[in-house]
Formats: sequence, C-alpha cells, structure tokens
Amino acid sequence: MPACGGERARARYAALGKVIDPRTGTELDQALVTCFPSPHSYTGEDVAEISLHGSAVIIHAVLGILCECGARLAEPGEFTMRAFLRGKMDLAQAEAVRDTIEAFTLYQAQVAGRQRSGALSSELQPLKRSLLDIIVQLETAVEFEDDGLVLDSRAVTAEKLVSLVRELDRWVGSYRYGRIVREGFSLAVIGRPNVGKSSVFNALLEQDRSIVTESPGTTRDLVTEEISIRGIPVRLIDTAGVGPAADEAERLGVERSYTAIAEADAILLVVDSSRARSAGDEALRDKIADLRFIVVFNKCDLKPAWSAGEKAAYAAGMPWLDVSALTGERIDELRGAILTCLFGGSRPRSEGILVTNLRHLRCLEAAREAVVRGGAALRSGVSEEYVLVELHESLARLGEITGETNVQDILDEIFSRFCIGK
Repeated sequence: MPACGGERARARYAALGKVIDPRTGTELDQALVTCFPSPHSYTGEDVAEISLHGSAVIIHAVLGILCECGARLAEPGEFTMRAFLRGKMDLAQAEAVRDTIEAFTLYQAQVAGRQRSGALSSELQPLKRSLLDIIVQLETAVEFEDDGLVLDSRAVTAEKLVSLVRELDRWVGSYRYGRIVREGFSLAVIGRPNVGKSSVFNALLEQDRSIVTESPGTTRDLVTEEISIRGIPVRLIDTAGVGPAADEAERLGVERSYTAIAEADAILLVVDSSRARSAGDEALRDKIADLRFIVVFNKCDLKPAWSAGEKAAYAAGMPWLDVSALTGERIDELRGAILTCLFGGSRPRSEGILVTNLRHLRCLEAAREAVVRGGAALRSGVSEEYVLVELHESLARLGEITGETNVQDILDEIFSRFCIGK
C-alpha cells in the first residue's frame, strides 16, 4: 500500500493499492488511500484515509493490523476535538458536526450545516464587536481620563447597552424554535372513541399504521411513529379513545391517553363533525383547557352536524380546522396549523439567527444578564470599573460559545484606536 508522504503518494489524490497483512504476506483487500498533509486536513494534522470494501471482517482485520503497528482506536469525537484544539474549527462548529450526524430530517441537516460552516460564529461577531466597543470606551475613560479624549457620555453608553440587551433577547428568543428544530416535538392525537383519531393519525403519517374499524375502542394502547412536518421531526402519538371504559384494558388505555396528553408538546383534539355535539365532547375539551391544542373537526366529507359558530364556540379561542382523514382534504393545511400553534406564526428563517443548543442558550442568557447589570450600574452613577466587571463577564460568556478568549482582543483594540504610550 502506498504510504502517506511516500514517492507514490500525492497530497489529496486517491491512490489504489493492496492491503497486505505484514505477518503473513496475505492480500486482504484492495483499497484507496488519500493523504492529507498538515495543515490541510480535517484535524489540521497529517491524515491518511483508507477506503476499503464494505466488509466488517476486512475492516476489523485492517484495524487490528494498524493497532499492532502502533496505532490506536480513536475515542468518540476525537477527530473533531483535535480539529478544535488545532484551530480548524471553533467550539460551535464542532458541536454542529454532531448535530449533522444526528439529523433526522433534511431541514435539521441544513441548519446544522450552516452552523458547521461557521454561520453562528459569524453572526455573533457584530454583537461582540458592539460590546467590545463599549468596553474600549469605558476602559479608556478609566485609564486616560485626564488626556482629553472624546468619549461617549454615560447616557449614550447606557442606550447602547439597552440595544445590546434587545439583540441578545432576539438570540435567546430564537431558542424556542431552535430547540424544536434540533430535538423535535411530540404531538398527541386525542378524542372520544370512534371520532377518527387513528384515521387522522394515519393521514398525517401517510400510511396505515393504526388499525381503523367502525367499532369504538379499537385503539387500546398508545401507537407512536416518527414523522417530519415541514422538516421538523415529530413523535406522533395515537391514543386510546377517551370515554367510559367497558373493561380493564380500555380503562388502562384511557389512563395512558391522559399521560400522553400531559407530556405532549401539542395536542390534536379530534371531533366527529358529522355527529351532534355531546356532553362527552365538552368534558374532554374542558380537561385540556389549560393546554395548547388544535381542534380537528374530522369527516368534513360527510353532512355536517355542527355550524361554523358552534365549532368556533367549542374551540374557545383555540385554532380549529375542518378535515377529512378519509379523502385527505386539508390534511396539509393541518400540518401548517400544527407548526403555527407551536411557534405562534413567528417561525424564524433557517438562514437567520437560530440558537439550537442548550449550552449556547445558557451562555447567551448569562451574557444578557451581565449586560443588564452593567447598564444598571452605569445608570446608578458608580465608577466605570464596576460596569466593566459586568461587561467583561458578558464578553467572556459570549466567547464560551465558540471557545474564544478575549483579553488580547481588548488590548489590541485599545492600542489600535488610541496612540497610547507615545
């Protein structure tokens, strides 16, 4: 096999060779070897990639030979960690590698791909630059107050800090959507027996997963499936019909339905619009009155027994929609209504500010609180030194997102702006 750096190995060119067991001289496989000399590799180190045929036996044998020759198996995430430590990517990009691998939908992969390419770090820069400018102004006021330098007034600086808080609020607010993009959400389909819950479940799933019959109580246990709605992963749960139980199995099914209702991120309350409104419909709606739900009036292909006014009154301010699970009518509109219910119609664009990582959120929240404290200290009239403690804390917390250190940045900025030391 050609060796990386040898006469027959060219950088970033695939070379075909034979894999020979040095212990026996036996040919194990043909392989493609690609060499990536430092620093032009994923980790920034000298790297050789060996592409073997898809045989677990061959792969295991080659790994064993390499380990006998002095190599070792990489730890989980080691290549990406090496890339971070050698400056090939920042911490946010490294975390996005994992998100890309774990993506369930194409949309998730696209969001993770943008962050892996450095979009999150790039979008943070204006925010950090604004904070750095304020720190430079205050540092200069403390160290060179007698030099007659023209600096922003306290009122102007305080207003800049207010603007920073508003910007940080936007970042923090995006996590509500970003978390769901990254982790998905659970959606429980509930209703009285025989209203078509399982039919709605199957229509959203676009396959017959739940058994559907004319007999009430067909679904006696939870049925779950993973689907995607507009690129958002969803754990869809078909529950047992909620109503008086005829036997122990139905009673247990109803109990599990209530558990699923309590744990779900969103609820579809399915009602049979071809049957007159009943006390059972009212009772079930009242049980979930404090939760987030959409009323789905199923069987709109049949003669309606509800007027539009009755439907609106029953929904009591919650969104509602007529659908036919049998014909598929308005099922796609229902998918859009589900996302609107979750996000309040304010779904951010994937190419805009989007925080998907809980660690990033905590850093942003801590940075925001430090700026708020700094602004309060500035308005109270205390020395700039007290304000600077909070702003340095905020800058450090923003730096934690990407793994940066910022002390040298501040010094460089001060010396470049003011000809100190002349």
